[in-house]
Amino acid sequence: MPSTTSAASPRLSGPERRAAILTAAIELALSEGLASLTLRRVGERAGVASGLVAHYVDGMDALVAEVFARISREERAEVAAIAGVAPLVRSLTDGSRDAVTLVWVQAWAQAPANAALAAAVRAEMDAWQRTLEERLREAGADDPAPVARVLLGMVDGVNAHALAGWRDRAEHAPLLLRSLEAMLGREAGSLA
Repeated sequence: MPSTTSAASPRLSGPERRAAILTAAIELALSEGLASLTLRRVGERAGVASGLVAHYVDGMDALVAEVFARISREERAEVAAIAGVAPLVRSLTDGSRDAVTLVWVQAWAQAPANAALAAAVRAEMDAWQRTLEERLREAGADDPAPVARVLLGMVDGVNAHALAGWRDRAEHAPLLLRSLEAMLGREAGSLA
């Protein structure tokens, strides 16, 4: 008797099937977080048996790392297109990226037990720092590296706090911009 899974999913080439599984995993992570990624849940989302997911991925640790890296890269590309430090900070803290924040928070929590994910997290944090350094350099920072690192920590911190409903989200961008002005030796309100 044919399975309903194979009847529901069209025949795809190996690369097409793997891409469909990855897309399903990314969608699942963005809707429910990295912690939701299991063979069964990804299979359900992709409309295939969990065994087929296992066939097309190099283990769940590798899939989780790949999903995390793709989500982070896509967000970074969006943010890199924003002109100016203040609009960038506002975009990163306005709550529109909470699904990605949850992915980051869970990635940090899972990284100690998943070497592939830990490597992906480090690589993405380095890439984010470079992105922020570039924007800070454009804003006149002489030594943007340490400021970018602190800004990255502040953005991550206030966004993680927001997931738990701590503090009014509307306070985040002004707080970070005031802190940036102080670090850059700029007058209060000059970035806002």
